[in-house]
Amino acid sequence: MPNLDVKYILLASLAFLANITSSRPMSFETVPYSGNSGTTVVRAEGTIEPGDTERFLDLLKTNPPSALILVVTSPGGSVGAALSLADAIEAREFSIIGDDECASACAQILFPAGFYSVLTPGSVLGIHSCSDTSGRNDVCNEEIAQAAVKRGFPYGTLDMFTGSYGPDEMKWITEISARCFGFYHHPDDPHPIAGRKACVDGFFFASLSGNSTTDLGPSFDCSKATTKVEGLICDDKELMLLDSILGRVYRTRRQMLDSSSQKQLVRDQRKWIDARNENCSPLIPSTPDFRSTREGALCLFKHIETRVYELIDDEMLN
Repeated sequence: MPNLDVKYILLASLAFLANITSSRPMSFETVPYSGNSGTTVVRAEGTIEPGDTERFLDLLKTNPPSALILVVTSPGGSVGAALSLADAIEAREFSIIGDDECASACAQILFPAGFYSVLTPGSVLGIHSCSDTSGRNDVCNEEIAQAAVKRGFPYGTLDMFTGSYGPDEMKWITEISARCFGFYHHPDDPHPIAGRKACVDGFFFASLSGNSTTDLGPSFDCSKATTKVEGLICDDKELMLLDSILGRVYRTRRQMLDSSSQKQLVRDQRKWIDARNENCSPLIPSTPDFRSTREGALCLFKHIETRVYELIDDEMLN
């Protein structure tokens, strides 16, 4: 276990909200953590380039932080430089906090290298295909995916996104999708990563039973949405996807039950919806914008994720 207090990661992930970085070389500095007097972390910002590992290690010698946390904002950069820096991060058991934007080599190589890997509220990871002078480079994609797998992150998530988004495109995901596809490691999660990924497991469970998974809209009619919870699900594409998967898992489970058990499942689902709304609705502002809804969105994610796994038969996933 690294020499750090987990609360620093949780608090620091709330404290660092930076502007989008420009394409400039990555800088490293030891900075105070504003939420805890006397605590410092490493701040990295800019494009990942050769020599970054040496600059990072030099800083640790000359001005080491008191907490093993690297807060990073980066559009990506050199794959080779990122792989080298990721090895240094992993070897020293630094946790990663992606701040604002952590894209390309930052998201796909540095982020998985953290002892814990989290995002500040409203921040995003950007994932796409590796490239060379001729365009898409699948050998590079495979190397990056294997490096992530070695650190406990799922191969399928990177393979899916790099296969769907070319070098000139970007799949942006928030904490919701990152958690849902297993591309996140929160201090509350077990170490090493246990591989919980509700979007993948739920989709797999529903598809095995023959339940259609092609239409990924919400599990209810958004034109009839009346509550703040329903409104946020309809406005947030990531929550909409997760709610859609929950709906398919629920229908799949219901098909497996006899008439009496189906009635009990319906009652249980209604109770779950009431509890979800009661817990999450107070966290959703009346006039929401993206950042102000992140606490409510995370609340909904946790409730839906838990319900997906309550409905899934674990034996079907083994």
